[in-house]
Amino acid sequence: MKRLQIGFSLAGFSFFAILLLRYVRVPFMDPSGSASNIAAFVVMGLVFLFFIKRFNLPSLQYFGLPRISPGSIFAMALSAAILISVISNEDNVMKPWKVAVPGIIFLLSIGFGEEIVARGFIYGVLKRRSHKAAIFVSSLFFGLMHLNLYTGSDWDPWLAYWHVMSAFCFGFLMCAIMIATRSIWVAVLVHALMDWSVVFDKTPPKLADNPPTSYPFWEGLTSPFSDFLMILFPALLILYFSKPRKIWAPRWFKGFAIRLAIKWKLVDESSDKPALVGQN
Repeated sequence: MKRLQIGFSLAGFSFFAILLLRYVRVPFMDPSGSASNIAAFVVMGLVFLFFIKRFNLPSLQYFGLPRISPGSIFAMALSAAILISVISNEDNVMKPWKVAVPGIIFLLSIGFGEEIVARGFIYGVLKRRSHKAAIFVSSLFFGLMHLNLYTGSDWDPWLAYWHVMSAFCFGFLMCAIMIATRSIWVAVLVHALMDWSVVFDKTPPKLADNPPTSYPFWEGLTSPFSDFLMILFPALLILYFSKPRKIWAPRWFKGFAIRLAIKWKLVDESSDKPALVGQN
């Protein structure tokens, strides 16, 4: 029963986030709509940032600068390799600064708004119950939120399915990056740059032009396979290498180290399990 309540609550908050995206508008003249789009994502992020602090969610621990560790270095190196591939894609071109500057601000607003909602809020709510479930379910909610792009005449079941699964894999990767670096801001930046083609594509595609549309069953079902391979697999690698591990050492070496520590009075000799001197 508790799980259902949490599920319905998260669905309600997700729907609220979509409403913010649809109806937040800049009150003054905005002929291109770019200011309204930026404002919608920023407002969404700020509102959910308030929720995160109001409910004191565990995800608050990720709102600092990235920590340097073997896992975080691996995550950032792998992210950099993916980003270089995305940005240097031959379909992307550099736009005039009047388009590029507001475009980059728009990309940053997307990264900020969507990461605060999915990784900051949804992941934070679920982390109190299960870390693994928080990663999986927050990524799934992130994917399902993209269904709002497929309404009315834009609806195509295979395209919607592909987009949800692709976004799920993407969300999984962003979650892995956040956990490995201990910073949601790294995920915000990577998310923004991963959407580079949204602004800098030569001919930005329409939803109806994106494959797979109206595909046969098997082809439609397997359409997200490349995303599983190219996005989900790196995410799993990042989570694997960021997991803390015990350093293995032979038993004789451990015994020798303990005796040496006792001799140098670094541990309490009277304890069954020697502890560092001065440790509470």
